[in-house]
This record gives sequence, C-alpha cells and structure tokens, in this order.
Amino acid sequence: MGKGKQTGKPRRKINLVFNEEKRREFLQGFHKRKLQRKKKAQEELQMQLKDERRRLKQEARESYKKLVTSHKPIPELEKLLEKEYETEDVSVKVVELSIDNIAKSKNLIGSNFPHYEVDASIEEDVDEEAKPEEIPGMELKYKPELKKKPNESSNTTFNTKKDIKRELRKKATKNVQKSKAFQIKSKLERQRNKKMSSKKKSQKMKLHSKRAKHKGKKINNE
Repeated sequence: MGKGKQTGKPRRKINLVFNEEKRREFLQGFHKRKLQRKKKAQEELQMQLKDERRRLKQEARESYKKLVTSHKPIPELEKLLEKEYETEDVSVKVVELSIDNIAKSKNLIGSNFPHYEVDASIEEDVDEEAKPEEIPGMELKYKPELKKKPNESSNTTFNTKKDIKRELRKKATKNVQKSKAFQIKSKLERQRNKKMSSKKKSQKMKLHSKRAKHKGKKINNE
C-alpha cells in the first residue's frame, strides 16, 4: 500500500547563513557586558562613598558646634559665683573655690584622706586565713587580676579648638571605617593587591625557569 498524502501546511525551508562578524560580537558580548557591570558597580560605590563623606562632615560640623557651645562660659553663672563688695578704702571680691581649681593652680593643697595604720601581725593573720590549704603536687595558681583602663572619652577635657577638632576627626575616621561602602572598597583593594602579587610571583617563577633551562642548555653544549 502506498503512503497517504500529507495534509496541513507545508514546511518552510530554513536557510542558515554564517556571519563571522555577528558571531564575534556575540562571543565578545559576554566580556563587554561584564566590564560594563563592573564599571557601573564602581561608579555606584564612588557615589556611596561621596554621600557617606558628606554625611559625616555634616555630623562633624553639628557636633563641633555643640561642643563649642557647651564649653562656653555662662555669664549669668559667673555673676552669681563672683561678687564684689566696695567699701571706702578696700574692694573685696568673693569667689567660690573648689579643690580642683586649687590643684590646677599647682598648690600643694588637696582633699584630706585619712590613713589608718594597720598592725603587721594582724595583716599576717588575715593573709594566712585567706590562703587555702595547699596539697603538695596540687598547688593552685592564681591569675593576676587585670586592671581595667579608665574610659578616656568620658574624662576628656578640651582646652582649645584644636583638641575638639582632633577628637572629631578621630570619631569621623572610625565612622568611615565602620560604613558599608568603605568596607566594600577595602575588600576590592585587597583582592586587587592579591591578584597583583600572585601575577608578579608567577612572572618571577617563569623567569627563574627560563634561566635554569638556558643554563642547562649551555652545560650540555659544553
């Protein structure tokens, strides 16, 4: 029996044309798009860093203004603390003095702290009672207690505007280092430096191998 006739739409003929230029564009497009993405990411990172710097500068200005205003002397309080009384021949000035002000003026006056003398025999008895009984071979080792450093930021005193600016600069650098944009930038720089160092290392290894081969050939010829 013969084959039946095919019904429906006829198939379209497809002609394939090989174009070298379009092929090259397609293959090179991956690298081109990768470079474009990298460039765009770098531009965005630079913009973020600029915004971060601008924000930190504004914060530094505001904090500087606050510190300057807080350290300014208040005239109303000075008038209350300092009074003058004039008589016929003498003018008397009444000023409140604190122990800190006297200590600052390098006078040998300070707060009176009582000092109690303890008998040496009592101290020895207390030390012996405090120490636990030690078994030979099982002595207890006591770790020395670490003294905590006092918080410098709480006790900082600003004498001049330079001190205030220095403190603000320190805070600004810390805030910049904590920011996300700066961390990304430092990470990219580390990666770039790592690649450069590995590249230099491979070049040195190649030169060393070439020189070794050249020396080996000379020895064989001799």
